[in-house]
Amino acid sequence: MNWTSLKYLIKEGFRNTWSNRMMSIASICVLLSCLVIIGSTAMIFLNINSLVDRIENENVIMVYINDKDKDGNILVDDAGVEAIGNQLKALDNIQSVEFVSKEDAWASQLKTMEDAQAEFFTTVSSDIPLPDAYKVTVANLGEFQKTVKEIKVIDNITVRENSDLAKKLDTISRGISIIAIVIISVLFAISLFIISNTIKLTVYSRRLEISIMKSVGATNSFVRLPFVVEGCILGVISGVISLGAVWGVYELAIHSFGDFLAELGLSALPFTDYALPMLGVFIAIGIVSGVGGSLITMRRYLNKEGSEISEI
Repeated sequence: MNWTSLKYLIKEGFRNTWSNRMMSIASICVLLSCLVIIGSTAMIFLNINSLVDRIENENVIMVYINDKDKDGNILVDDAGVEAIGNQLKALDNIQSVEFVSKEDAWASQLKTMEDAQAEFFTTVSSDIPLPDAYKVTVANLGEFQKTVKEIKVIDNITVRENSDLAKKLDTISRGISIIAIVIISVLFAISLFIISNTIKLTVYSRRLEISIMKSVGATNSFVRLPFVVEGCILGVISGVISLGAVWGVYELAIHSFGDFLAELGLSALPFTDYALPMLGVFIAIGIVSGVGGSLITMRRYLNKEGSEISEI
């Protein structure tokens, strides 16, 4: 196929899109609806995942240093405390290890008390009733229990952790991913099916033209390309419009629930961080749906010869 023929067929694709504008609008509306649902669902899941990640970062393992025994004898000196920190950092599945001195921990504790209580505790004794500690954040909650067991092997420490919460958060994260994949897959399949049927109507309305083209020796590629171009056009238009629609819906939702989220100490993710990737995904889904629907439909008709097509 030379450039002249290719240029002609691309023009035919654009012309067909305009000539069959009612069907084109119907296809765009179908894709728009599916993409808006996909985009809105994606932003909901992204915000939920962000919240889960935030909770995960707070779901840490506190490792307290037993620096003295019951008789007051020193078990761990400053060098020992540092060595325990190095042991923690050397373990697998460790995202971060933060040292919390007993002085800092006691100062934070006093700030949570009323003035009278804080004054009482500082007056009664100058000793700090808290031990030095390490705040350990795990990288993968799925291996939380394993990490806790590895930490407990270290001598002269006491471990405080919440394995039940870690297990629930891991389950939530997996559930969110599975639900998102299922919803997007179902909507994509629906889009492909409807676009295929819409293009089928277009092919049916032009069955005589296709029959004549096949009768005079037109190749399958020659007949198919305008429909492929038409599918690309519908996909790109649907993707761009869908991004604007999702953006508007998301900003409206933030405006409506902004005060409620602020009261809970939460904030929504900025849409601008995901606008370009989402546009790329929308256009890709639109093109695949449009082109895929065209190819699926045309394959059936192009397997027939000339006049047989006009009888369909």
